[in-house]
Amino acid sequence: MQQLAEAPSTEKTVLVAVQWLRAIAALMVVVHHALFYANGARGLGPEAERTLFGFASWAFGIHIFFLVSGFIMISSASGFGEDGGWWRFLKRRLIRIVPLYWLITAVYVAIVLAVPSALPIAGDKLAYVVKSFLFIPTLRADDDLRPLIGQGWTLDYEMFFYVMFALAMVLPRNRAILALSLTFPTLAWLGRDLTVASPILFTWTDGLILEFLFGVYVGLAYRAGRRLPGWAAWAAIAAGFALAACDFHGPTALIAGVPATLILIGATLGPQPRQAASHGLLAQIGDASYSLYLTHTMVLRPGWRIWTAIGGTDWPPVFFVLFAFVTTIAFALLVYRFVERPMTRALQRRWLERESARQPRLAPVAP
Repeated sequence: MQQLAEAPSTEKTVLVAVQWLRAIAALMVVVHHALFYANGARGLGPEAERTLFGFASWAFGIHIFFLVSGFIMISSASGFGEDGGWWRFLKRRLIRIVPLYWLITAVYVAIVLAVPSALPIAGDKLAYVVKSFLFIPTLRADDDLRPLIGQGWTLDYEMFFYVMFALAMVLPRNRAILALSLTFPTLAWLGRDLTVASPILFTWTDGLILEFLFGVYVGLAYRAGRRLPGWAAWAAIAAGFALAACDFHGPTALIAGVPATLILIGATLGPQPRQAASHGLLAQIGDASYSLYLTHTMVLRPGWRIWTAIGGTDWPPVFFVLFAFVTTIAFALLVYRFVERPMTRALQRRWLERESARQPRLAPVAP
């Protein structure tokens, strides 16, 4: 594999497009869950199709998240083959992901303790809570593979990917990519017949882990300077969403991973938005996308009760989706501004101070 060039100087601009993708992915998940309530008002069960504007694949946003994660990892990671490089990478990811997740999980624990009926949990409740905190895949009930924060099941995949990526970083970059390229497909093949009855093995060998690898490959193409003309980039994005809307059957890594890959290719390898776009609302939602992803279900449930109280159940579902957008985005921006960002920055600062303190100090040179 040819040695990769350093990332071009336009990386900060490309990250605007990536932030847009994060925002779009998070908002798609909000729509997916908002339609759950809207369907219930129409007498439809939880398995009913959640359709809005003729599009029923709103959960597809999750796959965009997985691809973006792989892209960012390979685009930002440094220290391949260096002593301690893998641990520095993993600590940065833990600081970014764990604190807010633990905080909101603690809120859910408080809710369950106060109102046990709010979230029925089968089996050993203490073990379930501990596993939810530690990103260990666990069953809430039979065939229900979710931690306390329901949508947090995706973070079990994310954390597995971070650990595998960090372990690969003990090797030089090219060998690390080769190791991941061999390991992930092998795991997916070995776990092809597993079910959620074995939650840990099922998650760590699920074909969904290949989507992280697809994101890594797009990141490699970006770092190598590969670029698309505008028409090709927009065609890739349009084709990705069109394929996502199709009702194909087959491995999820293909029927969802390939469309998400096309979208990521178009967004990152095509012409990029101007830097001024980094201050727009969509980019701000992208910055707060992690807060939005973790907190939106906390807002939707009481929001639906308010909506029901004002007679909104008689209106078309699109109105509740708009209401959900306003309330969940507003709450997420507040959480990001006053909780996530200051907490993350404080932990990063503390970590950097500790790293600086550990650096050997050179003795002053005599004149």
